[in-house]
Amino acid sequence: MKKILYVICLLSPILLHAEVVEHENILKLKYGGVWQVDPYLSPLRYNGQGVGIGNEWWQAFSTHKHWAHVGTLDISGQWSNNASMSNRLWGLGVQTGWGAFHHWDWQDKGLQVLVGPYLEAELMARYLTSNINKPYSMDAAVQAQAMAGVSWSFSGKKTSYRLRYLVYLSVIGIDFVPDYFESYYEITEGIIRDNIRCAGLWNHRSLRHEITLDLQFPHSTWRVGAEHRLLNYGTQTMQFCRQQVNLIVGCVFRYKVKPAERFR
Repeated sequence: MKKILYVICLLSPILLHAEVVEHENILKLKYGGVWQVDPYLSPLRYNGQGVGIGNEWWQAFSTHKHWAHVGTLDISGQWSNNASMSNRLWGLGVQTGWGAFHHWDWQDKGLQVLVGPYLEAELMARYLTSNINKPYSMDAAVQAQAMAGVSWSFSGKKTSYRLRYLVYLSVIGIDFVPDYFESYYEITEGIIRDNIRCAGLWNHRSLRHEITLDLQFPHSTWRVGAEHRLLNYGTQTMQFCRQQVNLIVGCVFRYKVKPAERFR
């Protein structure tokens, strides 16, 4: 215990005088269309809608001028029907991820280019209303992705704007694929470990890209944009596919944390 306190005392001057880094936090709402095929539950395509809420945070590394990191957390709900409207598919999903990127800045032109790795985990659980033996299914994967983006910032008389495009492409990871002949309760009885596999561009393709416009006014900053997600994975006998197009509306907050400053 004494050694730990001694180390803290040595590091405290460094920590107290460390550079204060600006944080950027974005709260957003999503709404859009969903198109999906789940051959484990049904051979038909289901079309519907989805809503979501998410949080996104950006922060520079205090020790590296041109490196920063980003984290995201999204929760979404979906409802879709087959073409004859005879069956409904409900979905509830969670997507989260973290990435680090290097950025190049041209401040005189307001341009920034970023490239880096990104790690994403996704779970989308589905429930089919009229299926007794196999009413449940899910998309589940952890993927290492490549992330890239470009942004352009420009100003008005009392406002400023930032137009940004980001793209995420899966490279390699692990995913879950059910066997067509297994019922949902058989999967939970120990067979699940046989359904987890190595996933890459050859059998699991995930693409997410978005374009957003941040509008900074004297007292608030808002975001509007659009997002497209495409997921395609499976085996030679089953191919799962989900596509989403969402409109995004959000609020942008910027703040700095000063650990050495006392509360008032």
